[in-house]
Amino acid sequence: MAKRKERAAPSIPIDSFSDIAFLLIVFFMVATTLSQLAGIKTQIPSGAKSDAPPEKTTMLNLHDQEITLNDEKVELAQLGERLAGMNLKVKTGNDKIILVETTGAVSYQRYFEVVTMITAAGGAIAMVEEEGEK
Repeated sequence: MAKRKERAAPSIPIDSFSDIAFLLIVFFMVATTLSQLAGIKTQIPSGAKSDAPPEKTTMLNLHDQEITLNDEKVELAQLGERLAGMNLKVKTGNDKIILVETTGAVSYQRYFEVVTMITAAGGAIAMVEEEGEK
């Protein structure tokens, strides 16, 4: 009988794996862009008390069937005139801010019309959201 030659078990050459891993690490370190997070610059208010009385911010309540501007009922057609009469384009800072408070029953169309009127009058909009309504 002829003798069979014993073969060595097949193996995968792993000698160069460490070199490949090192090259991949270097590649990704070079290719990755390092970006810094941009923050928001703010001015911290001083702790000094002011003698001037606090200004009342304009409040607009938007409900399903009625609109109130500073606790006075206003029709949608009159709202644009009232906002134009407030000269919001001339004012600066907190004078331009109008707090908008809505109920869940307000249609998007009605909300959009009111926001458009405020923006056209030169006002800045601040949304009021109660805790737990997220």
